[in-house]
Amino acid sequence: MLKTMHAGYLAEHPADFSCHIDNFHDYWLITNTLREAEIIIDGTWTYMPPNQIIIFPPCTPGDYRAFNGPFINNWVMFKTDEQYITNTTLPYATPIQVYVQDMINYLFHMIATENCFDNEYRSQSINHLFHLLFYKMNECMSSEKSTLTGALNRIRFDMQSNPAYDWSVPDMAKQLNISVGYMQSIYKKTFGISCMEDVFRQRIELAKNYIIQSSYSIAEIAEICGYKSTEHFCRQFKRITGKTASQYRSEYKPL
Repeated sequence: MLKTMHAGYLAEHPADFSCHIDNFHDYWLITNTLREAEIIIDGTWTYMPPNQIIIFPPCTPGDYRAFNGPFINNWVMFKTDEQYITNTTLPYATPIQVYVQDMINYLFHMIATENCFDNEYRSQSINHLFHLLFYKMNECMSSEKSTLTGALNRIRFDMQSNPAYDWSVPDMAKQLNISVGYMQSIYKKTFGISCMEDVFRQRIELAKNYIIQSSYSIAEIAEICGYKSTEHFCRQFKRITGKTASQYRSEYKPL
């Protein structure tokens, strides 16, 4: 069973548009944002680039809003017990990047159109359209994983090659055109370590080489490795290595 309640195609809302979904609703909602927007992830408003799809199952709260202009989206509200929807492996309340927006537009257009008329095969037609929509969303996830893996590896290689650079999670996320929250999540899943902890450990590895092989002072090494504060560097060095920078130098620097 799949019953569409409401559907919209290329719906335009004002620049102050905001949507709050509580955790008591008994319907599914799929929204496809066509412009820049913001969504709450882990309690923080997070930037969303254009062309994202977000799935909210029943009893799943969420908040999203316009960003830097009007809010334009495709959307459908429905109830269902179809297994391909209720047992999907697609993430909930998390933006999915759309790589075939023209096709997604067409599917939402057809769903909205079929929902307006009481045609003989209306239910069957809408169900077929939903099947196609979920196929395309799964294809987007597969493409995203493949594309993101390569992009993440390139960012990590650049970071390991130049750990002293002023790396930040927002800048990394911007390079990949994904949200900060998703950047943190996918990086940890891919490499088993958080973005910034990876940066810190690479900086300390670089510092260890300078401590052993150079005559630079600890303060100079801290600056070379990207630290604006020697105290911050010393705290991180002790946390990661278990030794102070001076202890490390006295133990490992060749005589």
